[in-house]
Amino acid sequence: MEEWYKLDHAGKLFPAVAGKENSSTYRLSMMLTSQVKPSVLQDALDSVMKRFPLLNVELRNGLFWKFLREKETRLIVEPEAAYPCSPVNFSHESGSLVRVLYYGNKISVEIFHALTDGGGALEFLKTLVFQYLSLLGEDVEDKEGLILPPASFARYAEAQDSFQAHYTSTTPEARMPDALQIPGTRFSPYGHNVIHGMVHASRLNAVAKQKGVTLTAYLTAIMIMAVYETTLPFNNENRPIVISMPVNLRKIFPSSSLRNFFAVINIGVQLKEGMTFEQVLEIVHAQMKEKTTKSYLSQTMAGSMKYEKNLFSRFTPLKLKDLAIRFGFDHYGEDAKTLTLTNLGRVDIPASMASHIKAMETTMYPTAKSPINCAVSSINDQLTITFARNIVESDVIMRFFRQLANLSELDIMIVSNDWGMGA
Repeated sequence: MEEWYKLDHAGKLFPAVAGKENSSTYRLSMMLTSQVKPSVLQDALDSVMKRFPLLNVELRNGLFWKFLREKETRLIVEPEAAYPCSPVNFSHESGSLVRVLYYGNKISVEIFHALTDGGGALEFLKTLVFQYLSLLGEDVEDKEGLILPPASFARYAEAQDSFQAHYTSTTPEARMPDALQIPGTRFSPYGHNVIHGMVHASRLNAVAKQKGVTLTAYLTAIMIMAVYETTLPFNNENRPIVISMPVNLRKIFPSSSLRNFFAVINIGVQLKEGMTFEQVLEIVHAQMKEKTTKSYLSQTMAGSMKYEKNLFSRFTPLKLKDLAIRFGFDHYGEDAKTLTLTNLGRVDIPASMASHIKAMETTMYPTAKSPINCAVSSINDQLTITFARNIVESDVIMRFFRQLANLSELDIMIVSNDWGMGA
């Protein structure tokens, strides 16, 4: 009998808004110390998918909501061919909402955001790489609590819609004014250029700590300054620069769900001529402190679930729902931010795995109104800052890395996939 699952609260957004310039598909990658063997990776994937059935699904239309149904075909590993975070194929005959890719020494998973967030995807990638190394005959052992087969899928806990479980009715915050958006020329043909900056994690954390702020606050303040300085000629209306930041709610509300469970907070600064980095950092730090409290995040959840909880909307036909969701996303989500910065944090893996892993990359897809997005993650004391863009201009990114190098006095190694650079 085929299993089926309701989409979680956040997952209902992504099918409605997905398209060429908003793939809603993100990527997590691990670079190993040796070349990937595709046949072994396939065996590892076959084993692991039994433990993560929520990822082997297809998207289907119901009368009032879309839903996920178990796929009959197995997921096949593929060599990396397209640009990162390209759109998934929604065709239930041949398409998959998950891709497992290999290139050289890199294993990547690309996941359509309706299935899970970065927290859920990370558990899947860690398990996949562990199983791959184990099948290679490497001496790896799990003492850190990975989600491994043959243990069975804990449906109630791991498939839980934790938004519904932790929802409380509170007054949502007022909508922010429209944010500055970065202008640029779309790549033709369309694609995503990815630029990675790599730096010592512990040294950069120490720099942020000296300032009395978190690493995320430090990077966000540099980002705001970089955007301000490169877009000054275009910002005639002096719109605020707003960095949209996903927050993993599992750290605040008890949940072992492998589905989406995050909130988005907006950190905004309206810069004035002569403002210093320290002044911007102070504003960012204060906003982050306020907006990551349990009470504020409860309010944020209530605001995002307001429409779904409305009795009339529950019985609105799917096509009308999709139109309403797209309108809300475009005018209340995208218009209110400049770009997204997501920090997956330090990735913990079993000590026996560490010697086989060189680096970690997280790639956040750009969108039509947010043509540059940024994702951060670290493993084995290497922190990788990844920008994905769908525009030719790279001024904001280059200014960010220059300012980061100048302020931190650390060396940063920069690499790119070179997409669109030959055009």
